[in-house]
Amino acid sequence: MYSEKDLDGLHAQLKRREGILFALLALFLAGIVVSLIVRIEALTAGLTIAAGVLAIAVYDLALRPIKCYITHVDNMLHGRTREIDGIFRSLSDEVSLVDGVSYHALTLEVPDDKGNPTERLFYFDLQKDFPAYQPGEVLHVVYHDREIASLALKMQE
Repeated sequence: MYSEKDLDGLHAQLKRREGILFALLALFLAGIVVSLIVRIEALTAGLTIAAGVLAIAVYDLALRPIKCYITHVDNMLHGRTREIDGIFRSLSDEVSLVDGVSYHALTLEVPDDKGNPTERLFYFDLQKDFPAYQPGEVLHVVYHDREIASLALKMQE
């Protein structure tokens, strides 16, 4: 589901967004320097406040989400993963936000240590298309924490 190419593209997108933010902040800084030279105190204060608001807003709306997604993809590619087979029960239509990344909740029925059926919750990335699996099919899931790194139909042995 994930590849190094995806991760490289996300890093490039983050760099572009950071570049835009720094260019805008440089314009504000130039305005602040001019207002200091000309000694217009209200303009200096206004530009400083506006630059701070811009930095916080852009970070929260444009940079933090992509940084969270980069962490997610990096964990899927390089983090410690586990594998499990289970019976697919449901995929929630509702969106869950976990650690800054949006997911659909996926429920699998797996046996516990005593062999009794137990439901387990996993998170499937909202950015990825969910394959057309039907409830009752046995799936092979590779996961990191509760986030699904890869999902496939289990082949019968």
